[in-house]
Amino acid sequence: MGLQLAPKMVADIEWAVVSLTGLIAVISLLGALYSVPWTFRSRQQVATRAFNYLWVTRALLQIIAACYALSLDLRLQVLWSAKSAIIPGGYNVDAMCRLYIGLSFGLLEPSFLLLVLFACMYTVHKHTQGDPGSNPNLFIFALTVGLTLPMCAAQVFAALFSRIMTQLRYNEELMFKFFAASQPVGDVMCPLEPNNPNCAVCLFPEFSTLISAAFALLYLLVLWAVLGRIAHAAINRMLARRIRFLQICITVFFCASVTLRGVTVVDANPYSLPFVCLWLANVAVGSGLILVVSVILVWVPVYDGRLANTQLGGLCAASTALLNAPTELLPLVGYGKAAYSHDAGVR
Repeated sequence: MGLQLAPKMVADIEWAVVSLTGLIAVISLLGALYSVPWTFRSRQQVATRAFNYLWVTRALLQIIAACYALSLDLRLQVLWSAKSAIIPGGYNVDAMCRLYIGLSFGLLEPSFLLLVLFACMYTVHKHTQGDPGSNPNLFIFALTVGLTLPMCAAQVFAALFSRIMTQLRYNEELMFKFFAASQPVGDVMCPLEPNNPNCAVCLFPEFSTLISAAFALLYLLVLWAVLGRIAHAAINRMLARRIRFLQICITVFFCASVTLRGVTVVDANPYSLPFVCLWLANVAVGSGLILVVSVILVWVPVYDGRLANTQLGGLCAASTALLNAPTELLPLVGYGKAAYSHDAGVR
């Protein structure tokens, strides 16, 4: 069984998680506001054009990131169990655990990652085949929604499997580890009312984890191909290193998140030190993924775009023709001869 933690200690840890997820949500929402262009003047203007086209994508990416961070709170016993600090008596812990699986792993996590992928794919597509249409945001959203729905359906099925298959025999340990979304712990959490259904904690069912693992394999194969092409097209080493760093971070964080969820079956006691450490590590890698993506794909490009607009605004106004700046999510990708035309008078 290993070292057991007191319920009070676990509750304190969960409050720390609430603070962390709240902070990340605030940072993400600030990123969404920061990505909104300060002007809607002609999108042909030098630096504003680099982010005006996809500012909606950036803002949505940050909003999804905030929701993804807050969804981690759906499994916390300090919020929903019989010992809840905000709801007397708690609120249907088993339902919240199933909602956590479907919402976090079925909707928010894949939509966040797919939005990153398709926004980056637009960069490659734009420089090889031209714009896919007059509204790249709609093109990106359609792809994201279309591929998120199957993953969402699969995770919802995994979350509800034990409810659908009512004859499931939970006394068999293997079946319990594969399909159980929650575990009663009334003897530890509620010694005075051990049969209270809200005296329970959430688990990570292996069925859900296997679905995420299959998605991770396919996603990372495509991600490496797309980001590899972007890094190859970058005009300077700093940008190429930034893309490679993003590529490695998404791979490490996503793989670690899925692995940590899967390893929890080794010790499925929610009050054991190994289980708590694995869960905290999962929260940490999820938070790291959100922050890295936000910095590299939102904060830095928007800052670079605004800085370039300030520096080149006067030059653009004096030119007889406008510079053909890129419109993709990652500024400066594919610059070079195309970015500085002879007609613009810039050498």
